Amino acid sequence: MLVSGTSGESWVVTGPQIIEVEDVRALRVALVAGRVDVVGRDEPGARIEVHGVTGRPLEVGLVDGELRVGYAFTLGGWEGWLDKFLSWRPADRADVHVAVPRDVAVRLSTVSAEGFLGDVAQGAQVSTVSGSLVTDRTQGLLTVKAVSGDVVVRGHTGDLRANAVSGSVTASGAFTQASLTTVSGAVTLDAARAAGVSLQTVSGDATVRLPEGVGVTVAARSVSGRVVVDGEARTGEGPLTGNVEVTVGDGVCRIQANTVSGHLTVLRSAPVRHEGEY
Repeated sequence: MLVSGTSGESWVVTGPQIIEVEDVRALRVALVAGRVDVVGRDEPGARIEVHGVTGRPLEVGLVDGELRVGYAFTLGGWEGWLDKFLSWRPADRADVHVAVPRDVAVRLSTVSAEGFLGDVAQGAQVSTVSGSLVTDRTQGLLTVKAVSGDVVVRGHTGDLRANAVSGSVTASGAFTQASLTTVSGAVTLDAARAAGVSLQTVSGDATVRLPEGVGVTVAARSVSGRVVVDGEARTGEGPLTGNVEVTVGDGVCRIQANTVSGHLTVLRSAPVRHEGEY
């Protein structure tokens, strides 16, 4: 069934349904389990395709230009959601596809649901507890938060800020600034151009790949982790062997890293193409 709506309207969705909404300036999606795909498009307005719902009904509404898709207890934001984490039920599943104009600001959150975000140009926030998230060809400031879920960022242009606990973060793109923090999760960053990079891990290993020939300055602090630059192990002088500062070439790309036992590897080579990139 296809329905159309305007600002102030809301829908309670219990099964497959298509909803089209005009005058959307922002999107917030917050699901528990299942899958959600959000894609940018050239057409005005938004189109929500709900392919399936189990458990509690899905709530859709448009409030002051913000399109909201989720449940009452998930739409309070990432922090509020974690406070109410015990309210979720594994049976609350939905399979949703949302198409919005490319210039819409997007916030996408899941508990265990898989998520995809692609082709948006106004920056975005994505977060998950244990689900896997993929972003593709996003622009602006991209903020990522994850607990144990794995996150893949493909072809991003702009700033990246990522925080994870045990989930891995794999990112590629033309970054201006990239800041990645994990506890035990691995970090892999493929930068298409020189960028400022900040890495913080406890036991997670970090790998940074830069274009061949780009100058780099590495300032790394590690208790027991190794620091390798262009295949050569680097150590600090004197008793502070874990404090490494090295400049290769003009040093235009600066990498600052702090780890406890995690290893840091910096490579300058041809870019690696990840699955799904073209």
